[in-house]
Amino acid sequence: MIRNNGISALIKLGKSIPHAYATAMFSDSLWVGLAMLLLTLVSPIVGAAGLLGLLAGLLSSRILGFEGWDSCSGVMSFNSLLIGLAVGYYYPYAAVVENPLSFAALIILAAVGTQLLYAAVNYLTQSWFRMPSMSLAFSLSATLLWYYLVRSGNFTGVGFEKPLLFSLQIEMPWFWKDFFLSMASIVFVPDILVGILLTVVLLFISRIGLMLALMGWSICFALLQVSAVSTTYGMFFPGFNLILISIGIGSIYLIPGKTSYLLAALGTVIGFVLAYALSGRYYYPDVMPGRPGVLFVPMFALPMNVVVISLIYSLRLRLRQRAAVINDYGILHPEKALEAYISRYQRFSSAGVPQIQLPVNGEWKITQSHNGPHTHKQDWAYAWDFEIEDRFDKKYLESEHDLKDYYCFGKPVLAAAAGYVVKVVNSIPDNPIGTINTQDNWGNYVTLSHGYGFYTLYAHLREGSVKLAEGDYVKLGDKLGVVGNSGRSAVPHLHFQAQSGVDAGSPTIFSHIVNYKKQTGDGGYKLCSSGVPQEGEVVSPLVPEKDLAPILQFGYGQKQRYAVQTPRKEWQETWQVDLDLTGTHSLVSDHGSKLEFSIYNGIYNSLKLSHGRKTALAAFALVASRLPWNESGKLCWKDEPSLSVLMGPFWKNVTLFLIPFFKPIRVSAKAELKQHDQKIIMVSITSLSVLGMVIKKLEGNLTLSRKEGIIDFSLRQNSETLLSAQRMELEEIEVTS
Repeated sequence: MIRNNGISALIKLGKSIPHAYATAMFSDSLWVGLAMLLLTLVSPIVGAAGLLGLLAGLLSSRILGFEGWDSCSGVMSFNSLLIGLAVGYYYPYAAVVENPLSFAALIILAAVGTQLLYAAVNYLTQSWFRMPSMSLAFSLSATLLWYYLVRSGNFTGVGFEKPLLFSLQIEMPWFWKDFFLSMASIVFVPDILVGILLTVVLLFISRIGLMLALMGWSICFALLQVSAVSTTYGMFFPGFNLILISIGIGSIYLIPGKTSYLLAALGTVIGFVLAYALSGRYYYPDVMPGRPGVLFVPMFALPMNVVVISLIYSLRLRLRQRAAVINDYGILHPEKALEAYISRYQRFSSAGVPQIQLPVNGEWKITQSHNGPHTHKQDWAYAWDFEIEDRFDKKYLESEHDLKDYYCFGKPVLAAAAGYVVKVVNSIPDNPIGTINTQDNWGNYVTLSHGYGFYTLYAHLREGSVKLAEGDYVKLGDKLGVVGNSGRSAVPHLHFQAQSGVDAGSPTIFSHIVNYKKQTGDGGYKLCSSGVPQEGEVVSPLVPEKDLAPILQFGYGQKQRYAVQTPRKEWQETWQVDLDLTGTHSLVSDHGSKLEFSIYNGIYNSLKLSHGRKTALAAFALVASRLPWNESGKLCWKDEPSLSVLMGPFWKNVTLFLIPFFKPIRVSAKAELKQHDQKIIMVSITSLSVLGMVIKKLEGNLTLSRKEGIIDFSLRQNSETLLSAQRMELEEIEVTS
């Protein structure tokens, strides 16, 4: 057992080595890390120094307890890798040959010291700025190390260049030559061929990343023309800093988009100014033979760290989060982060807009919405008034003058989000119909705090109906009180708003209601995932089906099998539900497809389709990109499915590259669900449009029931059936197996 644990720890330690190299390029791909490791070894001494520094960092982080031996991550130690590369680059070549032990000892000492500094600095930046410290610890350590080498006489500006395994003399314009040198400087091997190869690696990592690298360098090149600096001075000038600033801001810490690209351009300009200011000179007090009297002081990656951390932190301080969208989704790959944002977040809500639920149950009419004609104006524009009307547009049962005859009077008012009760007014008498209380404008009300300066207010409640006290915690959907007619209210209604303060009358905050239905003219309902109910609309919450996963048999480990037919062949296909370490559920087909999905608030959503596409599971992803469970009446909705559902990897990546500028390719879906003979029938149409023209339209049918789950589904194009699948009973599965 001990031996097996030791082997497992060594394997994981081995995986953390390429992971650390990849981290230097904002990647987590082991293949990218291996490529970068090989590129550093083009200069064997520099590459070996970096590897030794990384190993010292990885071992010290585990021995000192910063991470466990079961970790495959190299994030904690990539600063140690960089300091090892820096020592290998600057240490005198002759001293390396004559006394390699001193060289190795300095690398290990610098790597362990940088590891400790990273732990401290990263804690501070995470606490203060909610940002990783990136290579800030390396930049600080490397600057001190450089001064040590200079003061000790080990670095004189000459004789430190290390031999390369190969070096090709390639003639090219200055723009491209210095671009590739700047790229190669990221791995401390400033050679044109290494820069070309690293650029190719970046091309395979991310096309968006390569575009931003070229943008950052183009800005640097342009600014070099108007500055007093005529060269990048190899490791000393801001070429690689501006490249990393552009990539980091434009596509790593912000979701790629037009605004993130503009901010990346601004960041590179600021980075150039900062680098120019830091490009100082070190003068010797005495000039010794064999060394110049002045050295250019390297700035390492300090400008990149300062600019990226400060800019992203400043965006976190905005009153309302909007474009550019901060990437808090834990995905470093630009295209993958953009795809996840589109298919998992933007698809369901608007960035920076608070999401709350309806504060009532049942069907209610919006008698005044945002910027309403009566009282919803100026600071109080973002509010709603709720009332109940019958099919004859009457608000009361019999008597227009009897409070208790009004349909909404006494109906429960519910918490639109979880929070703490921070203000309760409960003793204002209800007004007789037609009269208003102008002294107590809001009447009886409850204010809930949801954190971060976000509150919701529920006003005109019935006298004495609130049974909560200030400081009580309420969950989403808990009863707060009942509808009354107190305050400035001529007829019973609920006034509801999100606001920025505790007291009634605080300025309102623009917010969205999520997962509600609104009546359509044909007697059905339209599902709104996120939006603003408008005046005159009759709305009701989508009641979540808590057992949707069991109904669909999409619980962890569950299997189901289908008999599948296409015009050319037939087969049986089995799906099994899997769950990864991040909590993502997937349907995995034994025919090579994998579909990530979510079930939340009674709604199923297909998130990402990967691997094989000619399977029943791939067809199901198209038929049911979204599935809200509803057994009462007809329900329709629209959706923008994940690009992966309809596109292969090539066209998906082309689309993701273009989306930040415009959407030439769009995937849209509309669907309708209704009950028929104890079954639920869903019909969907998924369209692929290019430049506004529909070039592909797929029609889907899905049959479900509460007892059997998915019964069958089919996919058609131009009235021709592409695939149909029939659920097999458990007995059939057992016989087959």
